[in-house]
Amino acid sequence: MNDLKQKPEVAEASDALLRKTLSTSMTAGKVDNYMLERSKLLVPIDATLDLKLLGFDGRLKCVPKDTKKYPHKWEHRVYGAGIIDIDNLNGILSTGYTNWDGLWANTTSAGVTAGEAGAGVVVVVFFRKDGTPIGDFRGIPTGKLGIAGAGGAGEWQKI
Repeated sequence: MNDLKQKPEVAEASDALLRKTLSTSMTAGKVDNYMLERSKLLVPIDATLDLKLLGFDGRLKCVPKDTKKYPHKWEHRVYGAGIIDIDNLNGILSTGYTNWDGLWANTTSAGVTAGEAGAGVVVVVFFRKDGTPIGDFRGIPTGKLGIAGAGGAGEWQKI
């Protein structure tokens, strides 16, 4: 699932293209600084998601698949509008922090958007208290029918 880890040549080609693109509007030093900061970002991890929303009230749960290495979950009540029931959706969890502790410690709320008619998309964005997005879950459900938009307060809990 993760080409960047399994195929370093893909990452190298991507980096070269990005450097070339950035060099049209940035100095070489700024490009180098950007690439250095970019390299510190974490590779997304596999995670699962459950989302149940009936009318205006529901429940959202996101858990990394490797709970030994990442022993956290986000499981809270959400409010919004829609009708959807998704269990054990596989997807990826990512963060803009350079370590996972930043996401676990700073998340104060989440918002989810989901749409599905046989195949669809689910996106959950995790926010810190000032409203800045600091992480997200993305997955592609299949074989269901539903639509939802919801959000709620809550922190990651250690499991």
